[in-house]
Amino acid sequence: MTKTKYHAIDANGTKHTRSTERTYSHTVVARYSRAEHMARATRPAWTESDGNNWDYNFRIANGNDPYPAKNYLADHPDMYSAEKIAQGQVRADEDNAKRVAQSVGLVSVTREQYIANQLAARIAAVEATDFTVYHNLGWCGRYELAVKLANSKEGVTSYYTDITILEAVAG
Repeated sequence: MTKTKYHAIDANGTKHTRSTERTYSHTVVARYSRAEHMARATRPAWTESDGNNWDYNFRIANGNDPYPAKNYLADHPDMYSAEKIAQGQVRADEDNAKRVAQSVGLVSVTREQYIANQLAARIAAVEATDFTVYHNLGWCGRYELAVKLANSKEGVTSYYTDITILEAVAG
């Protein structure tokens, strides 16, 4: 079968396209919700998670890595040559040194400052997002299916806003 190229144009004038052997009549588009993204970025649970990450990196930086890279080749001397095992050890040592260096950099600030920096980075990422862009949520072969898809995104979460059903045009 030959593929048909479908397109639909959203309120911003952006063309959404899809090439397929299936038949489509509609597509559903929506914009991300700035309010929801900001709410997710500033959830109180992040404080605990970020604090746990700092604690973990603090242990690594102080030589107490709970999960250091290991030379697994050394566990099988009957399968690997001494040269391969030595190369594996060099690689494990390099990986461990890299983890320590990264951790030292991360814990060069206090735990509280690290948590504040992580929050600021999440907020900056939300601020840098273009919330005017429409994202395609799916293509549908019938209008009823497009309505079903749109409704499934609308009432359940505030992740999307301006959910819109567009007619798909072949060609």
